[in-house]
Amino acid sequence: MKMKWLMVSCLVFLVAACQAPITNSLLNHFTEHVINNLNNSSTLEAHCKSKDDDLGLRRLAAGTEFNWTFRVNFWSTTLFFCDLRWANGHKAFDVYCPDDQFLAKKCAYNFCRWSARDDGIYAFSEKKNHYVLAHKWDPK
Repeated sequence: MKMKWLMVSCLVFLVAACQAPITNSLLNHFTEHVINNLNNSSTLEAHCKSKDDDLGLRRLAAGTEFNWTFRVNFWSTTLFFCDLRWANGHKAFDVYCPDDQFLAKKCAYNFCRWSARDDGIYAFSEKKNHYVLAHKWDPK
């Protein structure tokens, strides 16, 4: 009887301990937006991918965006990154990382918005309710 009680207790503990990662990975969708806000009708090239998914090279005209939706994997290790390029520079950076601080600083709830501008790449800050410079362009 004690052994059965111990096994049930262990099972309940394991389910409770795994609940947050399972909820994040199986139920939540995340959406990424890459927006071309460059001046002078400049085209932005965006190549975004994860370990498992290559979203291909996208050429964004001024004022347009590219977005995609995904679920975090069971282990909460999903990582998406983009390589953005235009006539005056380029930058490769993480656009999604399951780290709580990354999400709090660079994303709002279940979406991240990245705005490519002449002086760098901005992330939308939900706390400040406006875009904040996240990355400077590397020279070409």
